[in-house]
Amino acid sequence: MSDPRRCRLSVSQGELQLAGLPTDLRALGRRLRQNAQPVEVPIICGSVAQETTGGPLLVSLRGATTLHVSGGHDYLDLFWDALDGVAEMAETADDRRVNRHQHIEYFPGDEYRSADSIPLVIVADWPDEPAPQSGERT
Repeated sequence: MSDPRRCRLSVSQGELQLAGLPTDLRALGRRLRQNAQPVEVPIICGSVAQETTGGPLLVSLRGATTLHVSGGHDYLDLFWDALDGVAEMAETADDRRVNRHQHIEYFPGDEYRSADSIPLVIVADWPDEPAPQSGERT
């Protein structure tokens, strides 16, 4: 059974990490896709808040524990697709030396992500292994 609330947030040296089992990452993506209005989903060690606005994808940290994503629908789709993509990579991987992950960060000239975004890494735990304890980096 999937549950977006089992995803977890960690913040370290200006970088955010959103991690979870593939099924839970997919569930979070589904939950966020379904909400045109602002939504906040509680997760381990914080929450994920989403707001549909105009403009490119903006990833920010609100307070100490809220991952906030905002942007136009087409730009938020980048975030939702990343959640699904990382889950897919973990579910189909043969080599398990490195957890499957994707970086979401601005690079000069990028019209899809805001220059004001902070780096985010989405990480999939291996489906058949226990998740790291709160505070451990994957």
